Amino acid sequence: MFDYAVFTELSPESKLLKGGWNTRVFTNMDSRKGSAIQCDFATGILTVAPGTYHIGGVSMVAYVSGDEPPEMATIRAPASAGYCRRRALGPNPIVDPGMRDIGNDDPSVLCVGSTSTANLTPSLFEAYFETNKPARMLLEHQSGSNPEEIYLRVFTQSSKWHAMARISIRKL
Repeated sequence: MFDYAVFTELSPESKLLKGGWNTRVFTNMDSRKGSAIQCDFATGILTVAPGTYHIGGVSMVAYVSGDEPPEMATIRAPASAGYCRRRALGPNPIVDPGMRDIGNDDPSVLCVGSTSTANLTPSLFEAYFETNKPARMLLEHQSGSNPEEIYLRVFTQSSKWHAMARISIRKL
C-alpha cells in the first residue's frame, strides 16, 4: 500500500518574489492517501514519516508589470534566470533564509531543480529521499539577488487558478 500526496501553490493573492531564496507555501491538497505525508499550509513545511520516497515537482515565477492586457503574461528577453531546490529542515529550521544564504553544497539541500526563467518557464525536479525518522522539508525558489517585477504568485482576472508550484510525493 502506497501513501502519496500532491500539493499545489495556487494564487489566492499576488506575492512578490524577494531576492534570494523564497519558500513555496502550498495552498491546496490535490490528492492524498494515507498519513505518512503532511503539509503545513501556513509555512510550506512538508513532513514525511520514516521510509523511502519518490518526490517530483515544478516551481515557476512570472513577470508582472501591471500593464498586461487581460489574460496575458509579460515576456522579457533577456529574462531573469533561476531555479528551485528542495531542502531538509533540522530541529531549528530557517524557513525563509533570504537573510542568510544557504549554499547548494549544504547537506540540507536534497535536490536542485532545472534552470528556469521568470517567463513562466518552470524549474523541474525529481529525486528519491530516504529517512529513518520523521523528516521535514520545503521547496524554495530564487530568481536572482535583486528581482524586479517578478512574482511567486499571480492573482489576476479574479482567478486563484494560477498554479505556480506543485510537489508530488509517493512513499515506496
